[in-house]
Amino acid sequence: MSMFMLAVGCHLLLTSMFFLLDWKGNPLLWALAETAVVLCVPFFGLLILLLFKLCCHVGRLYRERTPEADDTGEAFFRGTEFDRDIIPLNDAFLVADVQQKRHFFTEAIKQSVVDNQNILQMAMHDRDREIAYYAVSMLTTRMENLETRLFEQESAVLSGEKNEDTAVLVEYVELLREYLAQKEFIDHVTWRKKQGDYIGLLDHLVSLLPERIDYYIEEIRQLLDIRNFRTAEHICEQMMLHFPAREESFLMYIELYQAEHEREKMQQAIAALKASPLELSPKALQVIRFWDKEIQGNG
Repeated sequence: MSMFMLAVGCHLLLTSMFFLLDWKGNPLLWALAETAVVLCVPFFGLLILLLFKLCCHVGRLYRERTPEADDTGEAFFRGTEFDRDIIPLNDAFLVADVQQKRHFFTEAIKQSVVDNQNILQMAMHDRDREIAYYAVSMLTTRMENLETRLFEQESAVLSGEKNEDTAVLVEYVELLREYLAQKEFIDHVTWRKKQGDYIGLLDHLVSLLPERIDYYIEEIRQLLDIRNFRTAEHICEQMMLHFPAREESFLMYIELYQAEHEREKMQQAIAALKASPLELSPKALQVIRFWDKEIQGNG
């Protein structure tokens, strides 16, 4: 009887020691599960688990770190070492912890690494007042800097010194495009005035750089926005003359007639695109399929 009690005592002692050692390197539930095997299968359970762990160690089957062992915040950015210069702020807004989210964003603001307008707009409407304050402050600063650069460029062009300098005009048109993209932060009258300047500058660049198809496209879309269909059609004609072998020339006609609600002309433009010898891009094929489906559905 005494031998049996001694064996039971030794078994319980070994089981307890195994649990304590196993708990140090594994989560609690893991350690409890393995200890239950050792407890329920005397001697052989311990032997099997020890052999299993030895094989795993030799074969390097265990991960060096488990998610539970990660420091606060690091598990969220698993796969990328947290770097102060590279912060995935789109994902940071999904963090539930307010303090942690605020830390990520404010640190990025201080280092001026937030360039994505969409991220700033998301932050501006965040429920956390500190994050919203930082976002509004940064957006305001960016708008002030942009307006200053725009004024300097505009003054240089209007003075007559650089009104034919292509590089300056290209930089000016890029600044105007960036400025107009901030529509919700600009009053309606100012925005429309700058849009008129933008259209005029694009028209000038079309004559100076007729090889730049993107300027034709942008001018047409701006003209459609102000519903100046006649001028937009004239630019479409010029575009077709300069780029008869580009699918964009046909697509802009389709956009024009769509905006005008000219059903028959749009069908003719689609037919012309289909009949062209061009190798069409997936985008052009998608446009054709979409309008063919619409026409059949309304036919």
